[in-house]
Amino acid sequence: MNRILRLKGRFYRTIPITNPGFEEETLELDADKTALVSLHCWNIGFPENPLNENYWVGMGFPQTVREAQRVMNVFIRPAMDAARRAGILVCHVQAKSIAMKYPQHLEEFGEEDGKPVYAPPPAIPGYRESVLSRFHGKDYLSSSPLRNMDFPRVVAPLPGEPVVYATRQFDKVLRRRGIVNLIYMGFAADMCLLYAEGGIISMFNLGYRVLLIREATLGVEMPDWFEDKISTKWAVRFFETHFGDTVSFMDFVGACNNLMGGEFNR
Repeated sequence: MNRILRLKGRFYRTIPITNPGFEEETLELDADKTALVSLHCWNIGFPENPLNENYWVGMGFPQTVREAQRVMNVFIRPAMDAARRAGILVCHVQAKSIAMKYPQHLEEFGEEDGKPVYAPPPAIPGYRESVLSRFHGKDYLSSSPLRNMDFPRVVAPLPGEPVVYATRQFDKVLRRRGIVNLIYMGFAADMCLLYAEGGIISMFNLGYRVLLIREATLGVEMPDWFEDKISTKWAVRFFETHFGDTVSFMDFVGACNNLMGGEFNR
């Protein structure tokens, strides 16, 4: 008997190009082949790792940091709790500096997994570093809140939940468990969630079905457009036109609760 996670998926129809628009479809996923993925949830701006006005790191500006904290408390943690109750695997994709603090990061990790394939010398020595310092702050890697970065307690992993930082490592962990469906949450919607190691694009390119909980993410919003959430809206639409379906938070939690009620496909 397979446990079926029934969700209402949404994508943005791009063809015919003269009549685009949203489409909905019913998704029936094998719950035992599905994982909920939390990506790059950081404690920057939380009391244990406060912001420093001289550094633009993490989710950036104060109002965006506060909103990310709200998303973690109101959507990401409850989604984790629902998945855990339903017996759906929760995985954590993190920055290397965080993942290495947790013993789970050693799982299925080979020496080759975290090494760059192609790393030539810079075309203009020092240029990249000067630009990054201008926008993020001088010595931001060693002096900003990045140095004390960790999981916020509210979304910390439980023992036994995978914590990974490399795509090949994540792929090995998932294949060993027979996981083929990945439901993503986390930050930032317009950056790491899409492009990071173990993120949506990397895993989509490996053939996994990727989904996104719409309310459980946030882009790096600028102060002058924070109320409009332009970065978040762009990222969600980009996902819905390139990679697959988004689902609502309430629908995901409801589907998990239905699993707890003994809903089976016989």
